[in-house]
Amino acid sequence: MDNNERWRLEEKYDEKMRLINQAEETIEDCRNQFHRKTSDLADYIHRFYHELESEYGRPNTQHFEENVAEFNWFLKQKQQELEETRDEARRDYYRKMEE
Repeated sequence: MDNNERWRLEEKYDEKMRLINQAEETIEDCRNQFHRKTSDLADYIHRFYHELESEYGRPNTQHFEENVAEFNWFLKQKQQELEETRDEARRDYYRKMEE
């Protein structure tokens, strides 16, 4: 492999890593925003239901909690996909560099 091919390969690899890092930052931003908003919302819901609890009994917040868990699972899956993509790109890069 000549130097031009190596340089193109390195540039392509660097671009893939930049895109993966940007995607991870986006996921982390979504996670932070989601946790901040759901925390505020959960506090509001618990305060609201706490005031009603004496009149109407304990409220069912299971659906809300399931949605939070489902979104957290979704973000974790996307993070794992990015890690797999990074590992695959890294393996491909090193394999090509050895050729």
